[in-house]
Amino acid sequence: MITLVIKNKMFSIRGNSTVKDENEVDRYVVKGSVVSLRKKKRIYDMEGNLLYTVKNKLIKWFMNSCYIYDSEGNKVARIKQKFKLFKKEFTLKGYADEIEIKGDFVQHCLDIYKNGEKIGEAGKKFFALVDSFRLDCYKDEDAPLLVALVIAIDNINDKNLSD
Repeated sequence: MITLVIKNKMFSIRGNSTVKDENEVDRYVVKGSVVSLRKKKRIYDMEGNLLYTVKNKLIKWFMNSCYIYDSEGNKVARIKQKFKLFKKEFTLKGYADEIEIKGDFVQHCLDIYKNGEKIGEAGKKFFALVDSFRLDCYKDEDAPLLVALVIAIDNINDKNLSD
């Protein structure tokens, strides 16, 4: 298992952030765009290889959603928030495996399942000057996708607050 911390920088015009492991070692870099209607963010490994791109859907009909693209620019998945009164649940459509994201609105804690098996947990840190998330990945190979999921969910939550 690997524990990652996704922190937005306090002063970043572009919306950049870093992803570190529990030993404060940089694992991923997230770069945003200066001007972006879709709040586009790119996730890179430490060698500078693009792993995923996350973009908000431009026009919402009922609920906000976000898209994840692979390094080739192919749409991998669409994440959409389900309407629940006191729970935060998200659906991920288009991904090869069945991914479910369930959580608690009050505690800001999300459980992530792949084909019925729990593959990770994510939670927002409350007492931080900037948005900061803890992500527990049960398998190292799932970490890049889970980072993209957390960033997409943060984008959806930010969009919900601004609507």
